[in-house]
Amino acid sequence: MGSITIPALPPRKDFIGEKCLDSTFVCEEITENYTNRKFRDENVPASLPTSLICGFLGAGKTTLINRLINSPSGERLGILVNDFGALNIDSDLIDARTESKIALSNGCICCSIQDDFAAAIVRMCESGDALSRLVVECSGVSHPAGFLSAFDSPRVAACAHVDGVFCVVDTVGFMDLDYPSTELAIDQAAMSDLVLLNKMDMASDTAATDVERVLLGAQPHMRLLRVANASLPATVLLGPRAGARRSSVRHPTDHRHDDVFDTWSYVSETTIELQDFQALDAALPVGILRAKGLLRIRSPRNGSAERAVYQRVGKRADLACDQRQPPALSELVFIARAGDVDRAAMHTALAHCPGFVPFGQSDGERPTDVLAVS
Repeated sequence: MGSITIPALPPRKDFIGEKCLDSTFVCEEITENYTNRKFRDENVPASLPTSLICGFLGAGKTTLINRLINSPSGERLGILVNDFGALNIDSDLIDARTESKIALSNGCICCSIQDDFAAAIVRMCESGDALSRLVVECSGVSHPAGFLSAFDSPRVAACAHVDGVFCVVDTVGFMDLDYPSTELAIDQAAMSDLVLLNKMDMASDTAATDVERVLLGAQPHMRLLRVANASLPATVLLGPRAGARRSSVRHPTDHRHDDVFDTWSYVSETTIELQDFQALDAALPVGILRAKGLLRIRSPRNGSAERAVYQRVGKRADLACDQRQPPALSELVFIARAGDVDRAAMHTALAHCPGFVPFGQSDGERPTDVLAVS
């Protein structure tokens, strides 16, 4: 297959691609597939999207994992943790348990990482448990780069890929860390797509502002989100699903800081131009935390309509193309904290890609739950 050049947009420093904080937005899978790599075969299982959860000791990573275990939002999660003992799994959820694996009645699987992280990923992928996503809890004293590098190995890359890195920060204790611990905590946050300032039920606004100042001083384009008890909608961590009009969704919490998130849905009946969609993504308001889309996109290779899946989490953006039947309609879903993004800002971004209208204003038939697929 001959080489094809896809015009690049100016660098946007809040993207993370190939673990680089200053990368230019490119459609990685599309670029490679149109040049010297194969298309994904619809008959071959797609690699599992993987969420990495990092953060220093005591920040609240395990609390976040426990919330996902008990409310997986319809996903069949494969969860890799360092220590089973720290998990608080309702005994009614446990179907089976061995020394290194717990099977849950909601379809999720918990496994111990043990000594070889790459081998643990491969075992999980090949377990035959029909998982839809992996979630990895990184050690509190580890650097995310070590975990990310495992996905560069051929055996892991064949079955799993990282689509989001989340860092949990102890807002109360961060400023009291010693120098080496502070440096590691900053590195963990800087390598992440979305940083959760946790324990806001115990921290003052002044303390949170101090932490934000330190973190943004190290990485000015860091995406920060204040939370309490590691509580936020699973869709922010795992990605939105199709079918929601723009709505305010209040998720249940057990603290006084009830967080409200807005969901914005758009559809298009036209075939999307790649350059237009790149411009749309580059113009998105900074407040967008999560986005997902199933697109009918025009091939730069031959001009035909093809299927592409769009993912955004915080700073990370990805657009992957395959040879499956393109959808009749393109659909996009965005999630932001209520009040951080207004309608005008979304319309300004969408104007770069003609054809998208708010869900419910299209003349075409609404597609099925297309955004639930990888």
